Amino acid sequence: MDERLPQYLHKPVQILWFGSDEFVLVITVIFVAVVVGGMLGWALIAGLLLFVPWLRTKPRGFIPHLAWRWGLISFRNYPGPTQTRFFE
Repeated sequence: MDERLPQYLHKPVQILWFGSDEFVLVITVIFVAVVVGGMLGWALIAGLLLFVPWLRTKPRGFIPHLAWRWGLISFRNYPGPTQTRFFE
């Protein structure tokens, strides 16, 4: 049986020209902009056009860690975002 490995194992998943985090964000914002419509919808798309280039200056996994810091999600076996002292 012949099995092939990708050429670059360290590269992130890319959909169109967006990373996986960016793609989910773009699709969600466009969907909400279409549902809301009007000037607010256009403002969401303009905000997206400003946010994506800023997001590309950050390391991979920035959005989930930002959501963790804001308390929206929690990582299993990780301390909370307000934890400042650690004991092993």
